[in-house]
Amino acid sequence: MNEDIKVRPYTWQEIKEFLVKELEKTKHIMTFGTIGSCDVEKDVDLIITKKVKSKTSSFYKEIHELFEKVNKYLNRRYSSKLVRFPGVSFIPEFESLFNYTKNDLAFHTMIYCSYPQIEKDWQWALFEDEILKDMFVNHYDCFFEDKNKLFLNEFGNSNYADNISLYLAFYDRINTIYDEKFLTEVMNYYFDYLFRKRLGLKSPIAKNKKDVKRIFYVLCDILDELNSKKKEV
Repeated sequence: MNEDIKVRPYTWQEIKEFLVKELEKTKHIMTFGTIGSCDVEKDVDLIITKKVKSKTSSFYKEIHELFEKVNKYLNRRYSSKLVRFPGVSFIPEFESLFNYTKNDLAFHTMIYCSYPQIEKDWQWALFEDEILKDMFVNHYDCFFEDKNKLFLNEFGNSNYADNISLYLAFYDRINTIYDEKFLTEVMNYYFDYLFRKRLGLKSPIAKNKKDVKRIFYVLCDILDELNSKKKEV
């Protein structure tokens, strides 16, 4: 065997079975699945969507807790860890700059609260003859719940703060491999942009990872409140 070929001690099927078991305990995740090869030797692309009536903060709490459980599972069984790459994948940078080891599992996550968010995130990358819905119908392997929920009218409604919600998904560094000090510095930078520059609010300052999570969920609630107020107008 070529020594350059990395062989993980686990398979995607094993990780998938663990995820399904844990997903059955959730209340706010509408769909959860993969797109692409699911090659654990490289990275696994995940698409996760929120139930329309669920709070965004509750949704993200479930995601963060789910990935924490995967990380503990990997650490306990294989002395490895989960590495999460939000938004556009930049795995080579992570591999070079951080403590990313050969047995770690990389998740590239794409997280959405509405179908218009998916359109905003994907449409720019498609060729003119590619149809977004067809791509999801044919290539989204949704192993928790039914992918057809993506195309129901309620999930298809846009929200006023969909653009900020996409920023939030891109900026979410919780479940990455940053140490606590660096995570806090990075998230304070992103919080300042979203609170102060995009929402016109004073930005809170996190002092540790616990604060990062708390402020992140507060921001989720602010976006939900903003969406609700705009719908009432």
